[in-house]
Amino acid sequence: MAPMNVVQTLSPTLSIRNSLHSLIALLITILVIVVVYLSQHGEQLLEDCAKSKNSEKSNLRCDLFSGKWVFDNESYPLYNERQCTFMSDQLACEKFGRQDLSFRNWRWQPHHCDIPRFNATALLEGLRNKRLMFVGDSLNRGMWVSMVCLVHSAVPPEFKAMHSNGSLNVFKATEYNASIEFYWAPLLVESNSDNPVSHRLPERIVRVQAIEKHARHWTDADILVFNTYLWWRSKSQMKVLWGSFENSDGIYKYVKRLRVYEMALKTWSDWLEVHVDRSKTQLFFVSMSPIHERYIFRHREEEAKLITSIKGMGDERRSLCQHGKEIL
Repeated sequence: MAPMNVVQTLSPTLSIRNSLHSLIALLITILVIVVVYLSQHGEQLLEDCAKSKNSEKSNLRCDLFSGKWVFDNESYPLYNERQCTFMSDQLACEKFGRQDLSFRNWRWQPHHCDIPRFNATALLEGLRNKRLMFVGDSLNRGMWVSMVCLVHSAVPPEFKAMHSNGSLNVFKATEYNASIEFYWAPLLVESNSDNPVSHRLPERIVRVQAIEKHARHWTDADILVFNTYLWWRSKSQMKVLWGSFENSDGIYKYVKRLRVYEMALKTWSDWLEVHVDRSKTQLFFVSMSPIHERYIFRHREEEAKLITSIKGMGDERRSLCQHGKEIL
């Protein structure tokens, strides 16, 4: 899938920085926003994207996945963290004293067209009577929070609500009958890390053939954005359970990590084939994501150099992504 390739291209070889974590989340959020726009204004948007920036490129079509990061301190950031009542403390960088906030001003710019300026009302109109759901780990949770912060100011207080029930978190814009949701499932299939709060365990155990407990919450979504990657970067082998966590007669076996990853993605993709109507539901899969490491840029030039020159990936990341490509 194209969104997976974008994330792979933009992921650095270095130990990927906290700022890049936010930028990747921003990019995928932008792609989802564009999809919603296309569903409402597809013909007009494609016509606009087809316009070139010069006469020599007039016949080139708009490729949203071919572009670069540009610094924009005039129209970005798109929302104020302190004014978003739904901002999580886990993501509230400014609230807890982060000083290097220029990462919020980086904007994705396709080479041959312009992405329309974000319009919260237009996005909500595109989501009318629909469910947009993010599924995965903390990267997708960050994207979900950002998406909610992008639109919440366009909804009067009496027409919006937030509900949480275990792994499922739902922002509802009742005036539009639209929901923006997040479901915690860091390995997509069932595991002993499925608790959205208490999931830091000494050893991860995966039920590679079990997904229904999670997937029943996704069935009727109109736009699904999945991610899984960080939680597979552990030891060379992972503990696999054939059976259930509730019964003591299950079979446990240590299996090579890449093989476990492959089996889990196969279970996930098989479920999608059977239960998701592709004429109704749009799917995105993000395979790679930065880790939660802090890095302070001394100068904007240093930040720009790292962000705009990212290429390649390490052997470990390449192996995981290659397995994902083969299955998808």
